[in-house]
Amino acid sequence: MLSLRRTCPGTWVDFNGHMRDAYYVLLISFANDQTMDELGMGPRYLAATGRTLYNLDTRIRYLQEAHGGNDLVVEMRLIDSDARRLHLHSLIRNTATDAILAINESVLMHVAQTGPEGRPAAEPFPPNVAVLVTARRARDGDVEKTLRVGGVGLGR
Repeated sequence: MLSLRRTCPGTWVDFNGHMRDAYYVLLISFANDQTMDELGMGPRYLAATGRTLYNLDTRIRYLQEAHGGNDLVVEMRLIDSDARRLHLHSLIRNTATDAILAINESVLMHVAQTGPEGRPAAEPFPPNVAVLVTARRARDGDVEKTLRVGGVGLGR
């Protein structure tokens, strides 16, 4: 499981006194970037191959508030994959209380930024990346149903 730690700065707090909703998604995006890098698909991969991951679906459940100065952790798991997609599951926790503040699920797709028609096009992972994806998925395992967002997954 990937862990990303951040502190909620005061600039992320809205007029209601808690972390603005968009910053929950930003934390997930930072964890997505770190996961992409761990799976061999970070910035160097994009520069070398013209391929990357695009986010197809992101859903979040907000459970509790984060406040300025709170230390937060994103715990991200790869819970499903196929030849060209990843299904990621994330929890955002308050590290002081261990409370789950938000649950996120995302589906990302491997794309060539310039496909056959000059537009981004989905492609299977290359063999070296597929090996890393398979290993990560086996390592991360399942997530109990109560910690799922619902309605997110890889349609087969």
